[in-house]
Amino acid sequence: MSTGTIRKIRAAGVVTAMVTGLLGGVAVAPSSAASWECDRGIWESRGGGDYIKIPHEWEPIMVNTNCYVHKGARGGEVDAIQRALVKCYSQSISIDGVFGDKTFAALKNAQRVAGVTADGAYGPKTRDALKWPLYNEPTGKFKGCTRR
Repeated sequence: MSTGTIRKIRAAGVVTAMVTGLLGGVAVAPSSAASWECDRGIWESRGGGDYIKIPHEWEPIMVNTNCYVHKGARGGEVDAIQRALVKCYSQSISIDGVFGDKTFAALKNAQRVAGVTADGAYGPKTRDALKWPLYNEPTGKFKGCTRR
């Protein structure tokens, strides 16, 4: 990296720090930073050895469950949604970690039942409205469904 490029990067950092200071420590982020894509599923404790698995975004310094999953996504985050749709909403879809047409339609059905906008996209409102499968950690036994 050239010296000029390094100076520009440092200058940008100084300007960002100054703006943040002027705003009272509140950093201004582009709108895309506020709408993180979920990139995996996380096991969240419910106490007594019970857990639910929900989608989240992993960053090196934090775990953020205020994230989004859309048609075309693949991975553990989709697996967590599919498992909820099958176990808690009796949707006939595969738990394969692929957010395709069937998962899209099944999520829209579950959103209608849960009373949120049925758009087939997963976000914080859908996360809070859906029921999630509850498992016992030592045994892996499915215990029913619960809200987050």
